[in-house]
Amino acid sequence: MPHTVKVKCNIMKKDVILLNSIMDSYENIAIVRTVDAKTGSVVLYATDNTYKTVLRVLDELKQDGVYIENISTQESENVDEW
Repeated sequence: MPHTVKVKCNIMKKDVILLNSIMDSYENIAIVRTVDAKTGSVVLYATDNTYKTVLRVLDELKQDGVYIENISTQESENVDEW
């Protein structure tokens, strides 16, 4: 059974919709949630089967000039905690 992997990062507020749209276009490889709009903290809920693809997409976005930093991962079934 797949486990939840949280991919945490900081992005610009203006790019949250872009990130969400891209994740949706990859057939829902992750669910994007804004944790703190002021600091740009977001969490992407993926599975242990999809989080590496999420990381590759984030890396590609960075290479294309989208501000993304402080990327970290955490395996956790507690989706209500940052």
